[in-house]
Amino acid sequence: MNHFDDIQDDEIRIIGSNGKKTPPQRKPRWKRWLLWTICIAVWLILALVIFFVAKGGSRRPQASADMVTETEPVTPTVVKSEPAVVYVSDTVINDVQLQILTPVNARPELQVGIPDTGDHAIILAAQAADIRADNGQIVGAFVLKGELLSRGQAKQGFCAIIEDNIFIGIAENTSLLEEATEKDGYFFRQYPLVDNGQMVENKPKNKALRHALCELDGQIVLVGSLTKESFHDFAQALEDLGVRNAIYLVGGQSYGFYRQSPDSIDSWGAQDVQRRFKNVNFILWRAA
Repeated sequence: MNHFDDIQDDEIRIIGSNGKKTPPQRKPRWKRWLLWTICIAVWLILALVIFFVAKGGSRRPQASADMVTETEPVTPTVVKSEPAVVYVSDTVINDVQLQILTPVNARPELQVGIPDTGDHAIILAAQAADIRADNGQIVGAFVLKGELLSRGQAKQGFCAIIEDNIFIGIAENTSLLEEATEKDGYFFRQYPLVDNGQMVENKPKNKALRHALCELDGQIVLVGSLTKESFHDFAQALEDLGVRNAIYLVGGQSYGFYRQSPDSIDSWGAQDVQRRFKNVNFILWRAA
């Protein structure tokens, strides 16, 4: 080759960079923005999935046959040097007017038949288990002083009274039923309303005056609504009140009474209506 530009037919020319390295080419800006957008979208999707999974796990429990809650006994409230009376307090939770009745210096028990208001040893009484409209029998298992008067598991909530201690819980089967029969105790079934501080949904949707047996601040109290409420709103109010466990008591036109002093008595409901039912039953507190 006599000239730099001359090249034969059987030769090739390689064009180089004269020893200089070619700088790496950066991706176009729009490609970088697209990559960041995809990353952010992926993270948002993951965050939403985690959120909905967590939310689904915290849904309100519903009363079902496989729910079992271990309960701890609650002993009656004792205030030395004071008579057996009921402390009364009113409050409003979520626009629901509530009345809280706290018995002191008294022992709980069950009774079939309307309690005698002339018996001043009884300081608080409220209807406990429901009665069937067709045959007048008690709904669910019912134990009176160790005697099993009724069988059944129509409702998952329960109250057991054994050696003056009260157990409130939710379970299809519980050893407390057998223990109540062995130790001359008491037992009945009702709708569960609050389980370990969380409300329980129930099927009835109508509105009525409501009553509940509750564990509140380490004490057993009776809470009633002063206005007609649905099961949901009443249970939600109990949860927000701070109730740990609660089961329903007969509401609507049910009858009950309490004493704020040994010589006074206040009542609710219609006693005459309940006299028509042979097996009408009550949970009551009698002076210790």
